[in-house]
Amino acid sequence: MRYRKSLTKNYDLNENDVDNLLFIKPLISKYKDEFIEDFMDRMKTHAISEKQVAAMEANTAKLAMWFDMLFDGSADNAYFAFVGKLGLSLNKYKFDPEFISSMMSFVRLWLHEKIFSLMEDDVRRKSILLSMHKMLDINNELIISSYYEKLVSSYNPVHSYRNKVVDISEKFSFAVHALMVVVLIGLTLTAGYAFIDETVHLFGEQPDHALITALGSLLIIWVLVELLHTEVQMLKGGKFKNSIFISVALIAFIRDLMIITLKHETTNMLQHGFILAAITVLGIVYWLIVRTENNN
Repeated sequence: MRYRKSLTKNYDLNENDVDNLLFIKPLISKYKDEFIEDFMDRMKTHAISEKQVAAMEANTAKLAMWFDMLFDGSADNAYFAFVGKLGLSLNKYKFDPEFISSMMSFVRLWLHEKIFSLMEDDVRRKSILLSMHKMLDINNELIISSYYEKLVSSYNPVHSYRNKVVDISEKFSFAVHALMVVVLIGLTLTAGYAFIDETVHLFGEQPDHALITALGSLLIIWVLVELLHTEVQMLKGGKFKNSIFISVALIAFIRDLMIITLKHETTNMLQHGFILAAITVLGIVYWLIVRTENNN
């Protein structure tokens, strides 16, 4: 999982690259059938067996699916798993690594020439080509790594068992994160209901008290939404952000200070000072962490 997450960072696949791929997708999708036909013709020029040719011809649907997904700019675990299975399939039918490298080179040149002919703007064309090459580099590394991983596993049972343990752990981790998303959705809906109920009571007999509790519920909803957003990003293969915990603590202290202020209670000055100091320190720490995360 960590290896897959590092690929987009290592190859600097960013939002601009995703936009470029999505921009060119409607134009290049028209040539999908031509691509598959040229791919099969080029494949048959290699010294491969009839069984391997039949296997490739039987999986043209997967090749078409890969062609479409390539220009979605997806960098999530589902896409990585799909591309990894392509490498496993190539190992299953005993294709040589040289064949994989040769066909990936053919794909690169084919797409390069097609995009070159479709785009007239030199600046935009160069940007799209760079984005396409980044995505192909990621795909190439995923296919080759899964191919050799399967090859090593066939000779080393320990390596195979280790991969199974890692796969089980990743699936369990995914299930736990999915469960947390469900729980957070439930808590957010509950907090939303409480906020609406308290807002209605603003027009009741104790509007001051209702205002305080309503604002407190609003801050709780804010925290839950941030936590939910973080979990969703992790499910999509994003990086975990430490700043979320600092923001939760910061909001909790702000809520306490707000409640004390709105109640107009005469409290200990030491308590006020402690809360203000905590907010200041947490604010500085939060700013530093967010700045570091953005730079990374």
